[in-house]
Amino acid sequence: MFYSVAQLRQIEHAAQAQGLPLMQRAGLAAADFIRQRFGQQAHVLILAGPGNNGGDALVAARLLRELGYPVTVVLPSGPSKLPIDATLAYRDWRTSGGVEVHHLPASPYHVVIDGLFGIGLNRRLDSEWETLINSVNGLGLPVLALDVPSGILADSGALPSVAIYARWTLSFIATARGLLTGAACNHVGERQLATLGLSPDQLPNGELQASQEIAQSVSLKRESDSHKGSFGSVLILGGAAGMAGASMLAGRAALHAGCGKVFVGQLDPHGPSIDLLRPELMFRQLTVIKTVSQLSESADVIVLGPGLGQSDMAKNVVTQALQAPKPLLIDADALNLIAADTDLAEQVRARKSPTVLTPHPSEAARLLACSTATIQAQRFDAAQTLATRFHATVVLKGAGSLVADETQIAVNTGGSAAMANVGQGDVLSGLIGALLAQGLNAWQAANLGVWAHGKASDQLVARTGGLVTLADEVASEVGRVLSTHQHL
Repeated sequence: MFYSVAQLRQIEHAAQAQGLPLMQRAGLAAADFIRQRFGQQAHVLILAGPGNNGGDALVAARLLRELGYPVTVVLPSGPSKLPIDATLAYRDWRTSGGVEVHHLPASPYHVVIDGLFGIGLNRRLDSEWETLINSVNGLGLPVLALDVPSGILADSGALPSVAIYARWTLSFIATARGLLTGAACNHVGERQLATLGLSPDQLPNGELQASQEIAQSVSLKRESDSHKGSFGSVLILGGAAGMAGASMLAGRAALHAGCGKVFVGQLDPHGPSIDLLRPELMFRQLTVIKTVSQLSESADVIVLGPGLGQSDMAKNVVTQALQAPKPLLIDADALNLIAADTDLAEQVRARKSPTVLTPHPSEAARLLACSTATIQAQRFDAAQTLATRFHATVVLKGAGSLVADETQIAVNTGGSAAMANVGQGDVLSGLIGALLAQGLNAWQAANLGVWAHGKASDQLVARTGGLVTLADEVASEVGRVLSTHQHL
């Protein structure tokens, strides 16, 4: 479970009401983190900001100094603006013989503790703070960020201007949801957690679930006495001229994910009639619009969009698919066509069968008539708004993909930049479509799908050490991931 800032504040206040010394415990956790990784010869640069995050840093500074570490404390705002608990930490620091400076001095530091701004930051930083952060980043040193890399908004993961690049981020009590998605993923580094002595029963259910936990609760029933009809059929609609590969990748992923039969309906009348690498795929050319409704009769699930294009014929295919009383996954250019046509958008909202939307940030921006930057600044709100507006399960793709329906939201923490290459969205579409065809509901299929997609890439990286994992490689690996979910 992961938490909004409001939830974390409530947990903190409840713990403080019980008399728990949270700041002392946070500072001790930070000092122990440094002690376990750096010897006493390491010169520690500690940045203490004007709030309680600065107080945590000052406690760590005092403890490290008492252990014999050379410590330099930078307190840019001075002590006068510190809140009560942080003021007490400052007095303890001074009583122990510590002194501080207000500007970043030149020195051969070995590690940095970032205690400038914690989970409460909700705005762009002023220019003097930006200058300081840029200077710290320019040192090229390992940084331990306390709670949040300063400059990142803990509730959304957004980056209004600049932020600390941390090697580690040490969350206190629980993990803020914004650390898991969007721009924050570039700055957080390795996530660590110090619970500060709070037991699990002192933590409420978080507003944000983990896709991995949801995925682990899902089983794919594959009895020995089965046949291809037991595992459903998927119809992929796409494959316009020059984009046959997209529909092929979706189809291959659906096969590897356990679907019994996969049809590929192509818009290009001259497109391939066979996939030589996966001859199990069954190709159909959509030269006559009524073919869409005919094909959909033999499918349990429709995946609409991989390589679809935005031609008049593509729009007609979208209209036909939306009318089919089948579970429907909508991706890529199908989303763009819906965003540009209010009638199509209304048809999506009116659907009675399960609908899954899988937009990347730019597609989400078109659907919500805003900028991509707005989507990335408010990824949680965007995913939930799309789910509510279209009465659908939504996968908002990107670093820390979000899965939302009208009542709940989850985040996928797997995968990496190794997946930043063409075709990955097509693989994800086919994968989720196959899981729907095997009887999972939309929430289960979307969460298991995004988790298995990222996990497949992570397994390939671990096994091969490659820079990237190509989409077709990930499609093949998905079956190995899902084999752990097989239930006889």
